Amino acid sequence: MTTSPVHVVFEVDVLDPDSSAYREYKLAVAPLIERFGGRYLARAARGTAIEGPATQGVWHLVEFPDPASVHAFWACPEYARLRPLREGAADVRAVIIEPQAS
Repeated sequence: MTTSPVHVVFEVDVLDPDSSAYREYKLAVAPLIERFGGRYLARAARGTAIEGPATQGVWHLVEFPDPASVHAFWACPEYARLRPLREGAADVRAVIIEPQAS
């Protein structure tokens, strides 16, 4: 059975862009995402709301091969060690977008 790629939308509200911990996080997270099969489709893009409240953060759109790859990335020990680097420096909302069965 072939699975369809899934997309993860990250909304990142950077609270402290000068934080050395956040800079370290940014440098380390991209290769980790790629290690789990993730591919950036948009990175640090500005979002313009066409309905609803305006957005303040930047957006990342990442394609993963399947939902299992996303969950493996999110739960891996390496990401668990990175997460505290961004806490306090950025608020993140991550949403998996999965295709619905026809």
